[in-house]
Amino acid sequence: MSPPENASTDPEAWRQNLFLAHVPREFVDHLQAVVERRAYAPGEAIVNEGDKADRVFLLTAGRVGIYKGTDGARLGSVEAGASFGEMGVLSGAPRSATVTAETDVVTWSIAQQGLQVFRERTGVDLFALSMRAHADALGERLTRVSDVAAQWQRDRMEQYRIRVSFGTLFTHVILMVFVYTSALGVLRGFSSSASSSTLTSAALLVLMAVGSAWIMKASGFAPQTFGFTLARWRWVLLESLGWSAVFCAVLTLGKWALLQWSPAHAGMPMFEPWVSPAGAMATLLAYGLYVLLSPVQEFVARGLMQGSLARMLTGRWVPLQAVVVSNAVFSISHQHLGLGYALAVFVPGLFWGWLYHRHGSLLGVSVSHVIIGLWGTGVLDLARLVG
Repeated sequence: MSPPENASTDPEAWRQNLFLAHVPREFVDHLQAVVERRAYAPGEAIVNEGDKADRVFLLTAGRVGIYKGTDGARLGSVEAGASFGEMGVLSGAPRSATVTAETDVVTWSIAQQGLQVFRERTGVDLFALSMRAHADALGERLTRVSDVAAQWQRDRMEQYRIRVSFGTLFTHVILMVFVYTSALGVLRGFSSSASSSTLTSAALLVLMAVGSAWIMKASGFAPQTFGFTLARWRWVLLESLGWSAVFCAVLTLGKWALLQWSPAHAGMPMFEPWVSPAGAMATLLAYGLYVLLSPVQEFVARGLMQGSLARMLTGRWVPLQAVVVSNAVFSISHQHLGLGYALAVFVPGLFWGWLYHRHGSLLGVSVSHVIIGLWGTGVLDLARLVG
């Protein structure tokens, strides 16, 4: 049954509602004194989940949406000419869902007290008279609620499965980082030169990358999950270059301030590239390996660790927690180079974590890692300040 075109202003529009379709005219007349009209703007809540169910609503104009749970899962909608709220009144239970106006809405409601007055005047139960017309609508609504509830449960189980999978993945990566850091600390003690030390670090990092790739493949998740994507690559690359330039400028300004105001660093040159004690070839080898292996570090620190944490944790501050915790592990993996160095890499690590969260791609953070690392080492020689 469709409402008349002027249902929003017609004071008799409620009489044509489906809820009253099988109620005799003489009985409907007794409701005249107890129906209450109210208009709602789009987005305005008419009833809230958990509220006391104390009235039936006859919708005469507009459309309302029915929503369930804190995440606001939409169960469906009710159009003009139908009713809502009767299930709660009939059962006495609190409202099972929130009903919100999706357009300009007009309702005519009948409170429980009005239903009692109707019974006293007519000797009949309004619900008993209306159930014949309303049974099919109630059944359809119950089916819809059951379907949404089942889908909600399936979604929750899938979210739990994903968290467990990423938790396992993260645990494996942490163990691998521990083995890498421990082995590197031991093997560096046996290195006879800077070049052999660099090769030792590179070899272990490659082995860690291979192990990480195996863990990623065994997880069953797509490579894009771990940042292997070229989506919007131009924007990612340009923004990474821009922010990296800003970061390098801040590093330069920081060193200049240190040289100006720290007596311990007075006389140090502003620009001085790092040079290996083993000579030019060892220096070129070290810089070359840095360029090649920086993406590997980003894959482990950002793609695996930060990405896993972002999917394991819950709450409002998940992105920040994922960045800080993964970067703490990234910093710890540099402990073999000294406490000062480990603390120093924490700062750009936070920047790269933010960049990865923003882009979801390893492209930008890998390029930024190379640029900032080469500027900080090959131009400013910041390693000398923290070594």
